[in-house]
Amino acid sequence: MALLNHQLFAALLLMEFVLLLSAAESSCPAYAGVPGTPGHNGSPGRDGRDGFPGPKGEKGDPGVGAQGPPGKLGPPGVDGPKGDKGNPGAPGTALQSALITQLQSDVKYLTDRLTTVEKVLGFHLFKKVGQKYYVSDGLVGNFEKAQKLCSDAGAKIALPRSEDENKVLISMHVALQSIYIYIGATDKKKEGHFVDMSDQPLTFTNWKEKEPNDHNGEEDCTVVYKSGVWNDINCNSEWHVVCEL
Repeated sequence: MALLNHQLFAALLLMEFVLLLSAAESSCPAYAGVPGTPGHNGSPGRDGRDGFPGPKGEKGDPGVGAQGPPGKLGPPGVDGPKGDKGNPGAPGTALQSALITQLQSDVKYLTDRLTTVEKVLGFHLFKKVGQKYYVSDGLVGNFEKAQKLCSDAGAKIALPRSEDENKVLISMHVALQSIYIYIGATDKKKEGHFVDMSDQPLTFTNWKEKEPNDHNGEEDCTVVYKSGVWNDINCNSEWHVVCEL
């Protein structure tokens, strides 16, 4: 028993010595050794858990963005109901009516003139005097044929109604190299009373001296000589035809 106690006491003393030695080594500075070779990086650790939300920051400046492209065209909408009929407009003024009438008249005049010019250009020879054209293709015929030739062309036999128009017929003589040209004056209905193709009295004449004389009672038609004077003549004789438009 005494031996056992002695051994136990010796073990306790040994343990106490070891503890004191360890405490002395930990409190006394030790000489730092040579650093070793760094080890390899370890594998990344797992993501930590989300922290608590931070405080709200101040409002930032507005951004500057470009306008995006236009979107696709949408489907057509449904037609709405038909609206009510509007009130009738105010009637036009007398000035507007007069202007419309004048414009219509001008259009008709221009249309007629254009038609006339188109007809004129269909002849080989034409001369203008005032608002009238004298035209010819150099044809000859009796008075009846002359009437038909001019009528078929939408014209009528030439009839000078002024000195200027009579002079133009003289120039037609030169171009045609003719002696006589038929003109639209006749006294078929009443001897000695010459009228135009509309049975209207003549407003201009240029009769040769002592003409018309109805020679042998057979001269009911009229021609103009190359000098410009007029003469009554037999309607069946054939002379140059000149029409007027």
